[in-house]
Amino acid sequence: MMQQHILRMPLSILVFGAFLIGSTDSLAQSGVIKDGTIGYVMTDLFWSVYQTETVEECPRGFNDGPREQFEQLFPAHEFLSVEETQLKQEIETWHPNTQPDGFEFLEVEGDLSWGLNLDGETGPNDFTHPDGSQGIDNEVYRAVGCIIGFRGPDGVEFIFQNKAILDRRYNRMMIELTGVDDLENDDEVTVSWYRGMDRLLTDATGQRAMAGGTQRVDYRWGTSLIRESKGKIVNSVLTTEPLGDLVVPWMNLSVPSIHIFKDARLQLSLNEQNATGLLAGYADVDTWYYQLIRNDSTHHLSNGQISGISLYKALRRLADAHRDPETGENTAISTALDIKMTQVFISHSEKNKVMASP
Repeated sequence: MMQQHILRMPLSILVFGAFLIGSTDSLAQSGVIKDGTIGYVMTDLFWSVYQTETVEECPRGFNDGPREQFEQLFPAHEFLSVEETQLKQEIETWHPNTQPDGFEFLEVEGDLSWGLNLDGETGPNDFTHPDGSQGIDNEVYRAVGCIIGFRGPDGVEFIFQNKAILDRRYNRMMIELTGVDDLENDDEVTVSWYRGMDRLLTDATGQRAMAGGTQRVDYRWGTSLIRESKGKIVNSVLTTEPLGDLVVPWMNLSVPSIHIFKDARLQLSLNEQNATGLLAGYADVDTWYYQLIRNDSTHHLSNGQISGISLYKALRRLADAHRDPETGENTAISTALDIKMTQVFISHSEKNKVMASP
């Protein structure tokens, strides 16, 4: 019966259908690379947190949050003033220090972590990648890995951040590869980092980004965010040289902020539809912390059992790079973020560039 219906179709429909199939195949093979150029827009970005089903990385459990710490600090808080209790904790949250707070902080105890070897060395405190690679630097994971709010899929930070990436244009970051001869192996490509101006092309649900959209480069407000580096592609994996001090717009709960990653680099598995992998570097500790508490009130942090006071002390203690010449203390902490990107056509229109002119 089905064969009869097909035979009854007009010849023009059959030819048009064959054309569409052929066009789709052509697009998948080479249609998205124009003059050696291909672009990708970021759809997901979150801290790389290695998790096991049995939670082997946190054998002593998870850290307490503000509510739990508050109950221990002020068991008779109903007889105390707001200044002696809530305001005291808020002041310490916004003006943190490195002095002990009386609570044990539970760091990740496992040896495995996602991330990259940022310093080219293998030390006793480094992690091992699940694929066996040594010398992985990811001290942010050591700090946040045993905090419920940073763990997927239900952690409050995980949920809010990935939704913000999809919805907002403030953090519409993208990369453009030029000088591309082959997406499987290429000795040298140029990688440029831009902010886009347009909403993502999505499917009918509005929840999944689709390849093939167009993004204009933001030359007006995003010029200071532009970075460029060299990279190479080996077995469809792009690895870049450091991009310098990479400023990444960050949006959570509709509050705009930034992160600063020093010596930032990308390692992405590429195809003509998507790019997935890691953004890694050394996060500026103070910028990292103040982004967190500006985006999330103590109420929201409590939902993920995130004590800003305890976490700041851990970040400062675990910081492992960019020593301050005056104090001798490290100001940045190694980190890695899981990143997902979808192919887009990037527009460098002259109109956009005129908008950036004074």
